Amino acid sequence: MAAVSDRLLVLLIAATGLLVLFVGWELALVEAIEVNLAGWVEAVLFFVAFAVFVVLVFGVWATLKRIDQE
Repeated sequence: MAAVSDRLLVLLIAATGLLVLFVGWELALVEAIEVNLAGWVEAVLFFVAFAVFVVLVFGVWATLKRIDQE
């Protein structure tokens, strides 16, 4: 990870995979409940999935930065 561009490329790949995973999980969870949820419940589930996504992407970035410093 000598260059910032390498780190950004790995982060882009990781972020894309995580985004697909969490959005798919959230939509499957809403579908599995099979009840008419109020719009705010779906919004809360989506926000939680997005918050976890942001935390994980930040963790990947911090890990890659630490590897770069070593």
